[in-house]
Amino acid sequence: MLEALGVSRRYGWRWALKDLNLSVSPGETLALLGKNGSGKTTLLKTFAGLLMPTEGTVRVGGEPISREAKGGIGLLTHEPMLYAGLTIRENLGYFAKLFGMESGDISGRVELLAETLGITDRLAEPVRVLSQGLRQRASLARALLHDPEVVLLDEPFSGLDPEAAGRLESVVRALCEHHARIVVFTTHDLSKAFDMAGRIAVLGGGRLAYEGNADNSKEEELLAAFDEASEGPA
Repeated sequence: MLEALGVSRRYGWRWALKDLNLSVSPGETLALLGKNGSGKTTLLKTFAGLLMPTEGTVRVGGEPISREAKGGIGLLTHEPMLYAGLTIRENLGYFAKLFGMESGDISGRVELLAETLGITDRLAEPVRVLSQGLRQRASLARALLHDPEVVLLDEPFSGLDPEAAGRLESVVRALCEHHARIVVFTTHDLSKAFDMAGRIAVLGGGRLAYEGNADNSKEEELLAAFDEASEGPA
């Protein structure tokens, strides 16, 4: 289980998250919605262990997040987190070693992900020459190299053309269908939240403004949560 227990995160004087409690169980897919500045990206980075809470605790499998636990998490953010001067293949090989993958397993895993994401013919190209859609797919390959148990995706479909978004969506759907994997993705698209997630949560001003099962949630409830959420945590 992935848990945020009373989590608050402050940047200087501003609270990006405030006293947030949220848990996601294995096999669950959670869509995280909220206006810009609501705390969605901060929460994902805190879940991933890239940011430490100012207050509260993040737990993975019932234990405070550790270096070992971080090894079971895959994170896709707005930043590619790839080296622009290296090719896609070189980037994936480098990160595979950082993830502790066995040398004999790396090439096959890279080829499999490249084929799945439609970037096989671009593996030899430097990241700096890639379009946004290709960088997004290469970044997702990096996040999935080590077959993580927890997958955190920050606006994975943002800024993509329909073809790239469709290919990426099929991959994310496959991730969501894994019975033991936790998937959390942020989106501004209510239709994708209802269509792809089992649960939906809305953040407002760093606080949890709404949480419920997708099947029992109504669009007007989510829109009301958006409108009622404060501009920022007190």
